[in-house]
This record gives sequence, structure tokens and C-alpha cells, in this order.
Amino acid sequence: MHFWIWLGLWLFAWTGAIWYEIQLQMLDVTYLLLMAAIFFATFFFTSIARKSYPFLWLLLIIIITFSAGWPREAVMNPFALMMYTYTFIAIIERISSKMVYLLISLLLLSFIVTTIGSMPIPVCLLIVLSAYLGTYYYRRNSTRLEDIEVRYQALLQRYRSIKRESVTRDQHARQEERVSIGREIHDRVGHTLTNLLMKIEILRMQGDSKEMGDLKSLAQESLSETRRAVRALREDNTTGLAAIIHLIRKLEAEQYMSIQFSLRKNALSVLLTPEQASITYRAIQEAMTNVMRHSPGKEAMIVLEAPGQTHFRFEVSNPIEQQMEVKEGFGLQSMRERLVQLSGYLEVQTYQQQFIVRGSFPLKEDTA
Repeated sequence: MHFWIWLGLWLFAWTGAIWYEIQLQMLDVTYLLLMAAIFFATFFFTSIARKSYPFLWLLLIIIITFSAGWPREAVMNPFALMMYTYTFIAIIERISSKMVYLLISLLLLSFIVTTIGSMPIPVCLLIVLSAYLGTYYYRRNSTRLEDIEVRYQALLQRYRSIKRESVTRDQHARQEERVSIGREIHDRVGHTLTNLLMKIEILRMQGDSKEMGDLKSLAQESLSETRRAVRALREDNTTGLAAIIHLIRKLEAEQYMSIQFSLRKNALSVLLTPEQASITYRAIQEAMTNVMRHSPGKEAMIVLEAPGQTHFRFEVSNPIEQQMEVKEGFGLQSMRERLVQLSGYLEVQTYQQQFIVRGSFPLKEDTA
């Protein structure tokens, strides 16, 4: 949108400059049309060639100087002044390096040359001095604001990180509490009901009474309900997928990342233990943190799969600009150690301009 606004302003300035030359009945309108075409062709590249931005604006200054800005019969084209103003604003707004002062100097030199004879020298000098002072104070305030923005983003990033860690700790605490309650119910209540069933069966065999049969049915129903409650606690505990999906949504919303998430080969049909779910979540979280820190683009792909329902695998990959040597830091080493606790492994590699983190561990059957 910003580019199109500037394009409209430049179209107005060039149209006015050409119209002004026509009103003066000058003979070089065709030349101006040609220079305008070259100008807009160069101006288009300023929106896509960021690395060559200063050199493109240097070329634009030259084009303006040798077109509408060049003096003709000591008459200054007023629309040329508009072009110089637009150029001055664009340079100090878009260029952050010290080269801005070089471009401003060349722009002012061009302005002085093209206004000789049509504007008093004191006025020209005043404009030059004002331009330098304006550039200096604008760059000074801009640098200060950029520093404030960097600090703000750092604080915001830290706040979001602490918030995510807090939510994760709360989730894991609830998970551990549910598992503990489930085990307590399974071990104590389930054991008590099983003993009760055995004693009722013995009494029923001795007395053969209908009441004993009813008591046995009631005890069996209670035992079944207890087991269902324990199973519900474990299933509600989380398979790990809900937390991972929540993590992906937060990264996409807060970090403006583009994440492709894929579930393959029974990934939805297996149940992870709390320890497996926690380690999988932490591993993917660490891999995504590496993507945010080291990847030039905020793109990543996450794949989860459970081939044969015997192993659970995850893979996080992101594009890189060039092949690089893999150096494992504390995060990757910690991830590897956690997977080893599950009798699993971690693989980190670069392949075809992709940085890949892949982990796998064997599944444990839930016997509750």
C-alpha cells in the first residue's frame, strides 16, 4: 500500500512537470516522456531490490537532475521542486545507513545546480542547511526509536516465553496430578473392590443366595466404573497432540510463523504416556525456538507419525539459505538426553537446503 501511494504522488509530479513544459512550449517534451519512463522503471525496482536501494535512488536523482530539474531559460519547473522534496523524504525514511548523508549531499548539489539563476542564493543555502539539520535530527530520533523498538520486542519475546513456560508447567502439573489420582484409584479402590468380589463369590458359593449374586453384580459394576474413571483420567491427561497444536497456533499468531502440520501413519490412534507426551512437546518446542532464532524465514514443517503403532516419530524442518555445519547447543543436547530416557534417539541434519530435527522412541502399551 505504501508503494502505491508513492507511485501516485510521483505520477502527479511527473504529469505536472510535463504539462508545465508544454505550457512553456518547450521542444523537449518527448525527452521528458522518455526520462519519465526510465524513472518509473527504476522506481519499480526500489520495491523489490532492497540491497541495491541506495544505488537505485542515486540513479533516480540523476534522472531528475537531467530531466525536469535542469534549468531552461532560467525558469525553474515548480514540479521539479516537488520531485526533489519527494526524493528527500524517501531517502531519509528508507535508508538507515550512513550512506543517507551521501545521497542527501548529491541531491542538494543537484538542487543547487538546477536552481542557479531562478532562486536567490541565500534561499538555496537556507534550504540546504535546513535539509542537513532535518536529516540529522530525523536519523537521530529514528535510531532512538529503533533501539526502543528492539528493546520492546526483546521484552515482549521474553514475556511470551515466560507465559508459555508458565502455561506448560501448569499443564504438566495437572497432568501429573491426574496420573497420580488415577494410580491411587486404580491401586487402592480397584484392589479393594477385587477383594470384595472374591469374598462375595466365596460366600455365594457357600450360601448360594440370590442376595450374594446381586452384591457380586454391584461390586463388578463398581469395579468397571472405577476402571473407566481411571482410563478417562489418563485419556483426558492428553496425548500430547492437543498441546502441540496449541503451541503451533500460538507461534502462528504471536510470531507470524507459517507452519505446515501433518499427521501420518496412526499418529492419532496411539496414546502417549505423560512422560512421552511431555518430552515430545518439549522437543518440538525447542526445535521451533531454533527456527525462530536461526532461520532467515519464519517457515517450518512439523510431521508426527506412529508407523505400525510400535514407535512414535516427529520431524521439524525449516528452509535454510545454504548448507551449514550442524553444531548442537544446550537445547539439542538436552532434547537428545530426554529421548534417550525413552529408549529413543535424536537425529539432526541438513539436506537439500533444509535443517531437519527428527526424533523417535518406542511406544509403551497402556495396561490400565
